[in-house]
Amino acid sequence: MGCSADPGAPVASGGAEQDLIVGAVQDFFQALEAREGVRLERVLHEDAQLTRIDTRGDTVTVTASAGTDWILSVSEPGLPLIERMDDVHVQFTGSLAHVWAHYTFHIGEELSHCGYDAFQLVKSGSGDWRILGVTYTIETCL
Repeated sequence: MGCSADPGAPVASGGAEQDLIVGAVQDFFQALEAREGVRLERVLHEDAQLTRIDTRGDTVTVTASAGTDWILSVSEPGLPLIERMDDVHVQFTGSLAHVWAHYTFHIGEELSHCGYDAFQLVKSGSGDWRILGVTYTIETCL
């Protein structure tokens, strides 16, 4: 059984569209750093899920949460939550995009952990990209 519309294979790089996709992820990081719940609500899809895979210690722990619950937890007053990506890879086709990157995470000035992010984004009817899912590892930085 085939698809009714074949948008083609995912594009690994794509100029302006790729910039918009990465821009949505950067908006997410800026809102996280400022702990601004309203900005996070704008960049996350209303059905967003976040899944954390903690690889530190003897066992791997997987924790999933709804975007709304996650926003409440990171919107509390406190030190800035600073996440920076490097080695970013983007793929997209039609209304679906995926961003994969290594990241470092600081709480204020202190390095907390590193890991890998996998963002799934969906293009809205108005043409902007919203984050539908984030799966990330938490690893000890070497």
